Amino acid sequence: MKRLLFFAALLLFNFQAIAQMVQKGTITGMIIDSATNKAIDYATITLFEEGKTKSINGALADEKGKFSLKDVSYGNYRIVFYFLGYKQKEITTITIKSAVLNLGTIALLPSNTSLSTVEIVAEKPLIENKIDRLVYNAEKDVTAMGGNATDVLRKVPLLSVDIDGNVSLRGDQNVKILINGKPSGAMSTNVGDALKMIPADQISNVEVITSPSAKYDGEGTSGIINIITKKKTVAGINGSFSAGVGTRQNNTNANLNIRKGKLGIVANAGVNWMWPQITTNTFSQVDKNGNSLLFQSGENNTTRGGGRGSVGIDYDFDKKNLFTTTLTVNKFDMDFDGTSQSIFKNQSILASNKVQNTGSNGLDWSTSYTHKFDKEKQELIFAGQFSRNESNTDYTTLYTNGDRMNEYGLNKGLNDELTFQVDYVQPLKKTATLEFGAKTILRDINSNVLLEEINDGAYVLNQDRSYNFNYHQDVMATYTSLNIQLSKNYQLMAGLRAEQTLINGESAGSLQAFKNEYLNILPSAIISRKIGRMSSLKLSYNQRIQRPSLFYLNPFRNTSDPVNQSQGNPTLKPELAHNFELAYATFYKGMVLNTSVYYRLTNDVIESLFTNQTNPDGSGQPIVLQSFDNIGRNKSLGLNVFASISPINPLTLRSNLSLFTYSIQANNVSDNLSAQTDQTFLMYRAFVNASYVIKAGFTAETFFILNAPKRTFQGTSPSFNMWSLGLKKEVLNKKASIGLNILDPFNETKTFKSEVFTPNYNQKSSFAVPFRSFGLSFSWNFGKMNFKDAPRKSRGIKNDDQKKEEAQQGTVTQ
Repeated sequence: MKRLLFFAALLLFNFQAIAQMVQKGTITGMIIDSATNKAIDYATITLFEEGKTKSINGALADEKGKFSLKDVSYGNYRIVFYFLGYKQKEITTITIKSAVLNLGTIALLPSNTSLSTVEIVAEKPLIENKIDRLVYNAEKDVTAMGGNATDVLRKVPLLSVDIDGNVSLRGDQNVKILINGKPSGAMSTNVGDALKMIPADQISNVEVITSPSAKYDGEGTSGIINIITKKKTVAGINGSFSAGVGTRQNNTNANLNIRKGKLGIVANAGVNWMWPQITTNTFSQVDKNGNSLLFQSGENNTTRGGGRGSVGIDYDFDKKNLFTTTLTVNKFDMDFDGTSQSIFKNQSILASNKVQNTGSNGLDWSTSYTHKFDKEKQELIFAGQFSRNESNTDYTTLYTNGDRMNEYGLNKGLNDELTFQVDYVQPLKKTATLEFGAKTILRDINSNVLLEEINDGAYVLNQDRSYNFNYHQDVMATYTSLNIQLSKNYQLMAGLRAEQTLINGESAGSLQAFKNEYLNILPSAIISRKIGRMSSLKLSYNQRIQRPSLFYLNPFRNTSDPVNQSQGNPTLKPELAHNFELAYATFYKGMVLNTSVYYRLTNDVIESLFTNQTNPDGSGQPIVLQSFDNIGRNKSLGLNVFASISPINPLTLRSNLSLFTYSIQANNVSDNLSAQTDQTFLMYRAFVNASYVIKAGFTAETFFILNAPKRTFQGTSPSFNMWSLGLKKEVLNKKASIGLNILDPFNETKTFKSEVFTPNYNQKSSFAVPFRSFGLSFSWNFGKMNFKDAPRKSRGIKNDDQKKEEAQQGTVTQ
């Protein structure tokens, strides 16, 4: 009996020991500044088993300094607390033997020493999911070193960039691009050229806002892209310098940050240029029987270059009042000299030589004042911005045979934009925030066209083709938005925005004066559910508007090419879109997975129209005219999947796949302009990326992209694929790095093809450009930093309300 009782007691003891071994608890606490007793947000907490050096758990404190380490097995541990600008604190022995161990308040001592170099131990994830956006942290993009913003955007999930630099979000080019949350006048003429002026080394991260709340402008039917540039918000004098040289493009950029006390100054300057580039192009048009109607071939020598610079000042009057102002200037220039030969149906041949210069320069000046109230998160913001962009295109076309008149054309464009905005944030209890505000945008666009015909060296003004066009657009908006934490796992963001648009166009040439006015009520709603610790589900709806920009509106008819000509349409209506999205995101054991299903219904879609006409110069020869119109309604259903996984510690694999449909219902154009109406087409965008961290500071990366041809109302625009490789070596104690970049090593040139299909004829165009390139890059960070006095964030102007230029598809313009 005694033995039985002994074995029973021993068994019970073992059961208790086993139960204790498998039991787990949670460690909680709050981190504060020892000097101010204020919470330290996003401090790092690392947990170690007692007597060991390898961490077994970790977390970041939230915005209120609170932290929680879950699923910690009962036992003895040591815990380390760390944040930049503070002395590391360690508790050498803690014992967890209950469901919750509350460590209470942990005070960190500010460090009195400035840091010459800083090594970040806890790195940001590549992809961050927030309730209304996806954030791509681009700072460790090896293959983009020495490149520009287009190279970075090609790697961002949901985005694609074509050969001309036009950016699409889920296959739709109607997207608004912001720089540090603000619009840029440089984007009003040619997005591709403007992006080339931003060095890749200067981009910190890219925000893809697929479900913009009501506080954002209603423009951008597919969403908003916000490019955040690097900016050190720390005390001291520090900066960076980067440069890249290659067989195709070159750039250099410098940053300087000065912060002392309440004053901070940030300056940046950079230039980029490309070597002269020879491109070739062909254009053909045949009837339904295969008979040639038009054929053109040509060759151009092109050079490009540009620069961008900015100066920003912020000043903290006190803890409640902040003033910021930023001035940015930009310049772009492109020259080409080309020859072409055109063969018409009657076998007549026309040869010509064209010299053209396209340039733009502009400035953006913004300023804001933020007042914070005693209540946390309550603030009032006043902001203003002035943008000016001047664009100039001049060309000379000389005909080497035939009896056509040589001509000289000049188009000067001026786009002024003045914006005023006020925003107010009112917290409601601890779980809700109410925002409301108002905004006014005043736009004045002028296009001055001069066309002269040259005969025996004499320039004669052509009155019928010369004019001065003025276009005025005023947008007045008001909004309200509510963000509420419904429960521990549910969050709701809902709002309503009203935008009143007034348009006034003056007469120019044969164009009659016109006026237009419309009011749009734009609702938005997002509900998000947190699933466990690492997963979330989101359902959203929003209505968006896309007003046409100057590229689509300008009535100037570009006749520099004897066959392919273009002209804007100042009477275009805006596009209106309804967007629905269901998205799921999760993180599990080093794997990131983001998936989304969406549906977009767009009314009054703006697209290019290609029509055959007779040349108005009296020659009687045919031409192909590209114009624009609101062609009808498009229904698009799409799926996007992004995945990232690290099968072994130094290797990371990433991939993104987008599938979406194009189904146009044309109800505002003639039936003889397209042979593809009322059809549904499936398109795709995909990329694969691999990076490998090699010892001794080396990192290697490769990237491959594959995009299907884009469907249009009349045909297809070019497909796009690209392969790049990169190698980076950290030097000078990680203050600097050297990079090698290779782009498409096995393809010296790439040919891009477009097609147009009509019931009466088909046309094809192609252009070939040098593509293979090799480049070297260098980046260096200098100066000292003190993390104790980081400035407060300020909100400002965010204009996102115009449809931007797309490449001229289906024709050759050079």
